[in-house]
Amino acid sequence: ASVQAAQHARCMSNLKQLHLALLVYSDDYAGTYPPMDLTNPTLVGTMQLLRKYVPSATIMFCLGDHRPGAQAEADLKKLTPVNISYSYVPNVKRTDAPDSPVLLDRIYSTTKGSRWPSNGNHRTAGGNVVFNDGHGEWCTTLPRALKMSDGQEFVLSP
Repeated sequence: ASVQAAQHARCMSNLKQLHLALLVYSDDYAGTYPPMDLTNPTLVGTMQLLRKYVPSATIMFCLGDHRPGAQAEADLKKLTPVNISYSYVPNVKRTDAPDSPVLLDRIYSTTKGSRWPSNGNHRTAGGNVVFNDGHGEWCTTLPRALKMSDGQEFVLSP
């Protein structure tokens, strides 16, 4: 259990570091977090928009991620879906609802109350969620629908 607790804590730390990168990015882009990269409309393309704001891509990987082939990658230019363990709600503004989830453990559903996948980042039911205001929580189900600024439910996941 202590290994899992350490993985949960490290994972939350990664998500909070990514949130700080989003905040710095938003300072440069009129209060908006990285949009979905339309030339590469994937999580990989969008996370590469954070290149100058994160020192290493390793913070995009959760040590609890047990998907086959999943591994950390330091070079942002070499990101693939197996190097990223987290999901991201694109096209969100800093001024959107403070309790809107922005970054979270890998999930494929956007609906409030959804559960994390059985092959999620942690062997226990649930996932870490970082909200627009920067606070993080361990949740057993999705606490809110994942919505972009326009109200559309959407999430980018590896």
